[in-house]
Amino acid sequence: MAVNPLLVRSYATNVYLAGTNSFANIAATRPDYVQPVKQYAADKYYIDDIDNALTKGWITPEEHADTLALKGPEDPQYRPITLAAEQEALAE
Repeated sequence: MAVNPLLVRSYATNVYLAGTNSFANIAATRPDYVQPVKQYAADKYYIDDIDNALTKGWITPEEHADTLALKGPEDPQYRPITLAAEQEALAE
């Protein structure tokens, strides 16, 4: 079955950025989406976002390691300092 890219994006957002879904749930309902969600996060999210998901308990250490292992040099690495400062200012 083909993987829906919009669903992959939604799952990744819910797992890594919002903490409203988990890989355990995805594996139970749509196991063919687990790897594409990790790949999407590796391709699109900063390491800070992935680390934050681990810190908040939204992903396991194994899921964290799996995701970081998929990151290539062309993928976003760490959030630029100016962007991080702007986001912190907005949060206050």
